[in-house]
Amino acid sequence: MSMHVPAALWMGTGLWLGLAPATIAFDASTIRQVNAIANEDLPAAQVTSITQLSDVRPTDWAYQALQSLVERYGCIVGYPDRTYRGSRALTRYEFAAGLNACLDKVIEFAASKEDLDTLKKLTEEFQSELATLRGRVDGLEARVTELEATQFSTTTKLQGDVLFSLDRAFGPSGLDTGTSFSQRVGLDFNTSFTGKDLLKTRLETNSITSPGLRDLNGFAAGAGIPSPGAALAYDNAATGADPNFTLNTLIYQFPVGSVNFTVGTSNVQVDDVFSTNGSFYAPELSYFFNNPVPGIYNDADTSNSAGAGFNWQINPNFNLGLAYINQQGPTSGQNLEADPTAGVFGADSQTTAQLAFKNDDGTFIGALAYAYRKGPAFDPVNPDGVGLPAQFGGVSYGTVRSLIGPSNSPTDLISSNNIGLSLGWAVSENFTISGSYGISFLSGSAGSSTVQSWNIGLTFPNLFADGNELGLAIGQIPYVTSDSRGAAFADSGPFAFEVYYKLQLTDNIAITPALYAVTNAGGGLTLGNLANGDYWVPVLKTEFLF
Repeated sequence: MSMHVPAALWMGTGLWLGLAPATIAFDASTIRQVNAIANEDLPAAQVTSITQLSDVRPTDWAYQALQSLVERYGCIVGYPDRTYRGSRALTRYEFAAGLNACLDKVIEFAASKEDLDTLKKLTEEFQSELATLRGRVDGLEARVTELEATQFSTTTKLQGDVLFSLDRAFGPSGLDTGTSFSQRVGLDFNTSFTGKDLLKTRLETNSITSPGLRDLNGFAAGAGIPSPGAALAYDNAATGADPNFTLNTLIYQFPVGSVNFTVGTSNVQVDDVFSTNGSFYAPELSYFFNNPVPGIYNDADTSNSAGAGFNWQINPNFNLGLAYINQQGPTSGQNLEADPTAGVFGADSQTTAQLAFKNDDGTFIGALAYAYRKGPAFDPVNPDGVGLPAQFGGVSYGTVRSLIGPSNSPTDLISSNNIGLSLGWAVSENFTISGSYGISFLSGSAGSSTVQSWNIGLTFPNLFADGNELGLAIGQIPYVTSDSRGAAFADSGPFAFEVYYKLQLTDNIAITPALYAVTNAGGGLTLGNLANGDYWVPVLKTEFLF
């Protein structure tokens, strides 16, 4: 149907109809449009002067009408940011909402019978729409009352995830780790006291052990892959969890102006402090490809790591971050009297600085990072349990030589200077390309060595269906490229590959079949029963979010 409207009428949503008399047609999609506007949940801001609306100018054709209504009726309300948004499309429901909101004001000031007759006709014309709106308001009020009475907490939101992993590793000399089917379950309690801060408490149970590392209590304990570079990004070594529900993460974040601070005593990672790492490629499959530069990002001993840092948003395009993480501090229950080096500023720590860039539309990101690490050398015969390669100064999740570093004994301290550059470009909505390069300079009692790594990842979002994604990646895991002791202590370069296709079945369920491989996994080194060679790991990951 169609109707004529007067020269100007206020809309309760903050929209103003400064319309010259005209005929307007309405279609059947109006209910969805008004719902979209209603869901904005923006409180109105009363306007006492037309100059308070930043997007209304004297040159606008409806300026005089708006000014007259402000001065005469005082029933103009703008958005909280003091904008009027007068160019938005009008629907019958929007018109009815505006009419209902302004009716009392108009009646209060209207003196002529002609004005009252016009209002009466408009009220009759939109009687059904007004009744619908009143019913919706009543329904929303009832739902809000019910939610307030039954909510879990006024400050805390509960979220969770369940991950199933079906995986197996195949390698040289008929190596077959067997098929594993295991799970990770996490519960996140996200608490905010001011609306801008965040206290994150995560409880987690994780029975997932990476292929090739399942039976390793020491590198000589059984056959396996001689490189943590073949680890899963979500195994219980990488996340610091165990088969029992434990406190996995405890961090608190709060802003002070343009600076966001982070402090925590469990599972504090560099990634928690910094806002971006310069890569669009992060499928959470193999550890190496999930972290742009091993030795810098997500590389602390997650079960005990504590620390603090800040991320300063210098301007819309640049931010600067600084983080200090103690990887084996007193939070692990160590006896400080017996081992004073286990304190917050003890021998096992990482200090990281990062300068990150993002263009205005977020299609290009980059990060240049530096990390200084120090810690005890890695014992390849008795590494103090499975999957603890981050308790030392070497570069974790690389070859064995990159883990051990130039040390003479497991009690040696290794220090390393790590530099990483990562870049990401969203070429379009359906294609991104990311790349990173890392170099580390290790020093120990036996000399010095250089470790390098790089990777390139491609993603194809929404391939074949919305939410699905294809990813491909290639690179070299951290390996020793030179050593002061000679070429015998350097690695022959291992390569890594990965391919996955994520099937987003619903907003909360995704299945990801994947295959990743590490060739020359030991960098030429065969240690104990760990055979150097090529390893292939098929994975089927299923994730539920709630």
